[in-house]
Amino acid sequence: MDSLLVRVVTPRHTFFGSAERTLASFFNEEDTVYLCDSCLRTFTEKNNLQQHLLRCGNAFWIPGDEVYREKERSFCVFAIDGRKSQCSALARRLCLLSKLFLVDKVTLDDVHFFSFNALFEVDDEGFHFVGYFSKEWTSSSSCINTLSCVMVLPPFRSKGYGGFLVRLSYEIARMEGRVGTPERPLSKSGNALFRKIWREEILFAVFTLEERGIPVTVNELSKVSSLIIEDVLVALHDLDVLFSVGRQGPLLVVNVSEKARLPQRRLAAERLLWANTPS
Repeated sequence: MDSLLVRVVTPRHTFFGSAERTLASFFNEEDTVYLCDSCLRTFTEKNNLQQHLLRCGNAFWIPGDEVYREKERSFCVFAIDGRKSQCSALARRLCLLSKLFLVDKVTLDDVHFFSFNALFEVDDEGFHFVGYFSKEWTSSSSCINTLSCVMVLPPFRSKGYGGFLVRLSYEIARMEGRVGTPERPLSKSGNALFRKIWREEILFAVFTLEERGIPVTVNELSKVSSLIIEDVLVALHDLDVLFSVGRQGPLLVVNVSEKARLPQRRLAAERLLWANTPS
């Protein structure tokens, strides 16, 4: 399908996305949209955006529950519940913006099926949208998708926010007592990102189990990391882990030098404010 190159101008950045021709009416024939990076409303004229910024109701208030804040890097995450009336408008705008980057994995009509964990940078001028991951509401206590979509706007893709959002999705799964996996299919870049984080999560899980004196087995790694067993096995293959056989089944042997491959900065779980909301 033909696509339209769209230039997106925010108060702080200019970047480009690609929209299907069927979505052109949501943007404009000038191929440029002016975006409020707090409420995600779009405008066809720069002066309309400037007037809006003087009175934007979301500049210092986001309709959702704050679930994470990191003061050192000045960003926070809000859980935006697509089922709630006060959140639905922002959720729809978020999905529309995402269509410029995730053509095949974003719906504009079913936001009430999803929770959107949106990351904003924070400064004296308020909140500035960076990216998000979405997660479908489910009542199943078995294996779930830890996320449906993850997207970071182009100006922020070199800051590690994508990895942070994926790690956050697993931390939430751990707090809910679940194991999960991202929705398939994964893009090439998404697959590379997830495999990197799976390796990290498994290494942390290995050393956590060793510190607790618990035998390192595939099942225990799945419990500690919140990765499904299939993803655990992918990570173990990538790490070239050795297997041995013990009384409790196959045991794993990880070279202690692998600790050097762990990132120095991890998501600070104590900063996560999360209540397991029933669906």
